[in-house]
Amino acid sequence: MKELMKQPSSWLPNGIKLNLSDQFRPFSFTEELQIRLEELLEKNKENLLNSDEQAELAGLLELEKIFSFINAKLAS
Repeated sequence: MKELMKQPSSWLPNGIKLNLSDQFRPFSFTEELQIRLEELLEKNKENLLNSDEQAELAGLLELEKIFSFINAKLAS
């Protein structure tokens, strides 16, 4: 059975950057993961994603939402 979404936690060991000196955005993607997200978004616009890439994009977008929430809470 194909994954509908790659688990966001799968990127925690290698895809996450913590910058405590940035009070508004301490949690973010590494440069490599940010580039991958942008590649997937471009392919998605052109309807060129395969099912694995769709699952990967869904997981990255979910992780991005989680980071936005955490960063907003920490900044307030």
